[in-house]
Amino acid sequence: MSRIVTAFNKTVVEYFRKTSLNGFGLLYFIRKRRIQRIFWFLFISFGILFASYAVFSMVLEFLSYSTIADLSELKVLEDEIHFPELKICSGYKFSYRNMLASAHDLVSSQNKSLDYWLNKLSLLSGYFDALSVKAENVDDLNSLLDIKNISSFLLALTPACESLILKCKLNNIPANCLKLFTLKAYNDGNCCVLRNSNLTGELTLFMDSSQIDEYPLNGNLPGFSLHVPSWQGRVSINPGEMAAVEIEVMELQGNSQLNEYAVEKRACYFSQEGESREKCLHECRIKATLINCQCVPYPFEFRTQKFGYCTLENIRCLQLVERNWSPAQCPQCLPLCNQLFYRLNKQILGHLHPWRSELNFKFKTPHRQRYKTNILYHWYQMLSNVGGVLGICIGCSFISGFELIYFLVFRLWTNYLRQPET
Repeated sequence: MSRIVTAFNKTVVEYFRKTSLNGFGLLYFIRKRRIQRIFWFLFISFGILFASYAVFSMVLEFLSYSTIADLSELKVLEDEIHFPELKICSGYKFSYRNMLASAHDLVSSQNKSLDYWLNKLSLLSGYFDALSVKAENVDDLNSLLDIKNISSFLLALTPACESLILKCKLNNIPANCLKLFTLKAYNDGNCCVLRNSNLTGELTLFMDSSQIDEYPLNGNLPGFSLHVPSWQGRVSINPGEMAAVEIEVMELQGNSQLNEYAVEKRACYFSQEGESREKCLHECRIKATLINCQCVPYPFEFRTQKFGYCTLENIRCLQLVERNWSPAQCPQCLPLCNQLFYRLNKQILGHLHPWRSELNFKFKTPHRQRYKTNILYHWYQMLSNVGGVLGICIGCSFISGFELIYFLVFRLWTNYLRQPET
């Protein structure tokens, strides 16, 4: 037998005789009791296998899910909860009265019929939905209308906020609706949006849901849609409804220690690192249009002033982008680590005349749910968990580890040197 094998066997026997690991020494001291030795060997082997499985699973979980979210309820004062960016959009993208007035102006300036101009003006819906019109029908539209500022022109065709929102009350006190709301352009149409972001309490709106502004376009629906910046923040209001809309607030809060992880690992941005996912997706879509069409799609704004708005002359390119673009093309667009989410819950209280609708906005409770994202394990917690598993299963500790290294290196080398050369 070679010197190394003899030295190894001697070191193993010495290790089991002197080790501090509970139970391992029995394999040496009861070596003449065959049944007991087999039992302890199987028992220790099972402990080693189970400990290896538990530690391996723990490490995999740590590598796969480095963060954990805790749910708690945060109580805040009522005047500290502010209304989100509330958008109220008419079901009709264009106002029949405004369309008729613009068509009359065009009839007086050019020798075409009223129906002809109403048909041409309806094609402007392609600015909101490029796939809603046929490219061959809009090729000459810009030259016919001679539109200098498409944004102002489209806003002029939209139902005005003063015609949609008839009366307003803030905390049961009458308020000027024009000071509360302003008309802005969005990719799903022109909507009335709250001017002030510091409003609290209760907001009551009396809406005009008559069909006086109805204009026959694809996708037009009677009533209104309400939006807040959240994927669960949209409800519809039908004509004549008397509805209470409760706003539920959820807060996502990321622990600052998450900065220790790469963005790809924690899957969120802090405010100094990036913008919200909605803004990022908007910019990603704009960049796709810029690359393909060399213009900015209406109604988005872009940081550079080098490119102007796309017109219906670019409709074929816009339709191509619309058919092929998806959020999946923007994997860098992640949510913020710290942000507020809103959910709208509608309850119908009754019905009014079909020409009128009443909305009452208020917060569901003076509380908000907080989802706190923390690091799943700190390094010392990970070490403690691994040590606990090894300690329970095989009675192992740091000392046991160094002891094993001592026998496998120093004692093995000493025993090897002591063996006579053959």
